[in-house]
Amino acid sequence: MVDTATNEKFIELRAAGMSFDRIAKELNISKPTAIKMSRKLRAEIEQLQFINLEAMAERYKALKQER
Repeated sequence: MVDTATNEKFIELRAAGMSFDRIAKELNISKPTAIKMSRKLRAEIEQLQFINLEAMAERYKALKQER
């Protein structure tokens, strides 16, 4: 089974939009394992994607206000 640190790194990489192939190579796991992890960790991935999107919107808002 995959350890907690690998799960956390997987969530980060997948939320950033990295492909299953690249994640599998980066974490030294198989592509089928990456796909299974994606299903299992879907909620956490979506939450981090939302957080990242909010942060991007805040940066955009700050840049717009500076102008």
